[in-house]
Amino acid sequence: MDILDRQFIALPKRKKAFIITIGTGFLLVGLIAYRFKLTNLVESSLIIIIGILYAELIKMHYRLKKLEKKK
Repeated sequence: MDILDRQFIALPKRKKAFIITIGTGFLLVGLIAYRFKLTNLVESSLIIIIGILYAELIKMHYRLKKLEKKK
């Protein structure tokens, strides 16, 4: 499984920046919450995992829109 797949590389810069911002935002929220003892390790890990899944769903949405345009 590639971290940067071909469809992601082909996206415009604004869409790439949006996806990266979402993923980085969830990562930072999880790390900061754990650092300041607002959450425990499990909760922080779940926040980070949710961020990764959400970024992947956004990438999948963009891919589906592109495929629908081809039809």
